[in-house]
Amino acid sequence: MISGLVGLFLAVDSISHLLNVQTAQDWNEKYGAPEWFSYPLGISLGIALIVHLVPRTAVLGAVLITGYLGGAIAVNIYLDDQAVFGSVFAFAMAVLVWGGLWLRDDRVKALYTR
Repeated sequence: MISGLVGLFLAVDSISHLLNVQTAQDWNEKYGAPEWFSYPLGISLGIALIVHLVPRTAVLGAVLITGYLGGAIAVNIYLDDQAVFGSVFAFAMAVLVWGGLWLRDDRVKALYTR
């Protein structure tokens, strides 16, 4: 359930970058990122999400998504743009990614359960 909701949210985020919706364009303009910058973000998040949703590679996907979200935290702090809200939200998403994986993958449960 948790993995599904997080996956849905991240899929919408990935698709919005790939479609270069207005919010992505506004972000690029506000911070001086090139116009094409949304596409690699959408592709990398989409690949990480697909890897995460495949049971055999779910741990690798969680690591990739955590790295993506860590980049979001770093950008929020560096640009001082909603640093607290954006960083806490990205951190919470990373916790939900790993929490959902812990609930559905016995290998991850074995790492955290004594």
